Formats: sequence, C-alpha cells, structure tokens
Amino acid sequence: MEIRYWEPHVETADRKTIEKVQLKRLKYMIEYTYRRSPYYGRKFREAGLHPTDVKSLRDIGKFPFTTKDDVRGYGYPAGGDFLCVPREEVVCWHMSSGTTGTPIISGYTRHDYDTWMNLAARSYVTAGVKPGDVVMNLYGYGLFTGGLGLHESAFLVGATVIPWGTGRTQALIKSLVDFKVTVMTGTPSYQYYIASLVKDMNLDVEKELNLRVTMPGAEMWTEKMRQRIEEWLGLKAKGGGSRDIYGASELCGPGAGQECIYEKGFHFWIDHFLLEIVDPKTGEPVEAGEEGEMVFTHLVKEATPLVRYRLGDITVLDEEPCECGRMAFPRCLRVRARVDDVIHYKGIKILPSTIQEIILRHKEIIEYQVVVDKTKLPYEFIIRIEVPKSEESSLLIRRILNEFKNSLFIEPQIEVVEPGTLPRFEGKSRRVVVKEG
Repeated sequence: MEIRYWEPHVETADRKTIEKVQLKRLKYMIEYTYRRSPYYGRKFREAGLHPTDVKSLRDIGKFPFTTKDDVRGYGYPAGGDFLCVPREEVVCWHMSSGTTGTPIISGYTRHDYDTWMNLAARSYVTAGVKPGDVVMNLYGYGLFTGGLGLHESAFLVGATVIPWGTGRTQALIKSLVDFKVTVMTGTPSYQYYIASLVKDMNLDVEKELNLRVTMPGAEMWTEKMRQRIEEWLGLKAKGGGSRDIYGASELCGPGAGQECIYEKGFHFWIDHFLLEIVDPKTGEPVEAGEEGEMVFTHLVKEATPLVRYRLGDITVLDEEPCECGRMAFPRCLRVRARVDDVIHYKGIKILPSTIQEIILRHKEIIEYQVVVDKTKLPYEFIIRIEVPKSEESSLLIRRILNEFKNSLFIEPQIEVVEPGTLPRFEGKSRRVVVKEG
C-alpha cells in the first residue's frame, strides 16, 4: 500500500516530540482561556485554579469538565461567555442541529478556519485521497460543519469536488458513473443506502464505478456495515476502502481524526487536541484498552476554545504503533455509541453498535429497525428486519434470538417485514426508536 502524508514532519514524529508540543500549547491555552473567556475565567477562579497549576499534561485533570449543557447555557448566541475574541474577528459560525434544544455554537477566526481546512486536508490524505481524485461530497452544506469542511479542504489536496449534499439518490449514482467519481464522503447510513441500490441495480462495480475510497462519519457504524459498503461498491478491488472520519462541531468539524489505509481505527490529531478517555460515571481516567468517554481540550483554537469538554462518544484507545507510520497519534477504535444513546433495558446497558453487529452478520437482512417501547409494562424490545420473501424467516429468527441471548442476555421480539418497508437514511440514521412513558 502507498503511504502518503500531508505534514510528514508532524505525522511521523515520535510521541515525546508531540507531547512537548502538547504541553507548550496546553499551558498557553489555559492562560488564554483564563484571561479571555468570561466562562473559564470565572470557572477556574471558583475552583481555585490558576494557569501556573499546569506543569505537566496530567495536570489537566485538576480542571473541571465542560458539558454540552454548559455550552448551550453560556455559549448561545454568538459564543456567549465562551467567546475569546472580539465579535468582528469571527469570520463564520457553525452549530449543531439543535434538534434536542438550544444548538451548540462554534465560532471561527480566520486562523481557526485555516487550521480546520489543514486538518481536513490531512485527513483526506490519511484516507488515501490523491491529487486528481474526484470527490462526491454528500455531507449537508450550511450550519452543519460536514459539507463545507470537506469541500474547500479537498482543493488543498488537489482533488475536484462535486458538492452534492443529500437526496436525488438515483441521479447521484448516475453521476458516480458519469463523472468517474473516485472518493465519496457522507454518513455511513447514506453510503449504505447508495451501496444497496448499486447492488440492486446489478452494476458491474469493477467496470462501471471508479469509486476507490469512501469516508463515512458523523454517526455510529460497525465493521459489518463497512464490509457491506466495501463489497457492494467494489472498493477493495481498486486498492481502496471505507475509512472512518471523525469530527464534531465542538472540535473543529470533520477532520479531528481519520482512519488510515490500514482501517484499524481513526488517528486522533493530538497535536491540536488533548485527548482523555474517562469513565462516563466517575469521570476518572480509564486504563489503556478500556472503554470510556472521549474528553478533549482545544490546544490552538482562538474564537471559542473548550477545556475538558465531554463529547459523550464512547470508544477504546489503541496506542500501539500503526503500520502507516503515524506513531504518535493514537487510534480510537471507532465510536461505539454516545452516552445518551445507550439503551437501558431490564437492567442491561445495550450499545446500538452491538445490535448492528448481530443483525448485519446475516447477509439476508437488508435493513433493520429497533423499537424500545417504555410506554407500557413490561417494556417491549422489538427488532424489525427486512428479508427477501424467499428466505426461511423462522430459522433466521431463531438464529438471531440465540445470538442476542448469548451476547446480551435478552430476548427481543423479532418482526419480519417486507423489503422496502423500513426507512432509508440520507443523513444520520434513526434506526433505534425509544418511546418514553
């Protein structure tokens, strides 16, 4: 495999070198937020903390966490108490969808924006994107960071961009063929939907598609879904694959981390973000290789930097050296769930990713939906699956039930529905529906 770098002197540096950079930047950021952020100045003083308390990277543990509620309450609108620069120095705003309440705001100075584009370009190259590639960008354009974040940064790499967004999926597939698209971004669910349509159309993917790399992100997905996307789009036959990109509005947008050509988890760019993995309940650091919640501190952001921000994403950190040569940058073994997405059923915590892994082991299942109904007693746990009519559904149901009993110690209700019955997703999926009482 060809290994390419965007910033070789950074990406191939050793951990000690990167940690020196981190410590220098962390000391500066704590001083910066202490002096410039009304929120952090107040918060640090209340806790009896001063920038001089940071003498090592471990000292970040002395500082309080920042939560989504903090940013919603004190950062809206226009950055609120988190804004560290005069308003006229903010060149753009991005924000979360706000579907669960007040949106989370992220402001960018010109320097912040250039940093973001550079990290997104680094991520493109890490995924295997090259000059001359044609990128079909399926992320939404607008306040969401996905579309614009992976648009302009592709120019830096030397790629051509088709700014598609979502929708008109049949026309999209025609354009994949006609424009000889080699790279496709977008949520895993939308890529999965496109790949399933390509499969149903019986396209000869090796001859008719030039697609080599896809960059799914913005939601949970599993190895089983990756395998289907890669198989149905013929990516491996062209020396490519489906490679996870990581980001969030609070970080910088897409490009805070990227899976390399070896597809063993995304490298997190710790020269720009100090990363901690903590126990979601206690907030204490977990041991290496243990599952925990991602917490980050900005190291270079100017407009709206965050200190010890709880992302809510659950992952496992792998610090073993990667074959790609990015030795200092740890890999997160894919986000398995968000803290808020964990399903609590009969005293058991169930991750949506575990459900997907079990369901997609069965190639005959086309699509699925999970419904947890807490409006009645006892609670109902229903899994609806789409399978072709010719399949022996009773045998399939027994196999699935056995896997759920062995893996999760639960016995859901399995309902087989007609192909095409369940929702398809052009953006983030809503395969898990929880009805609260």
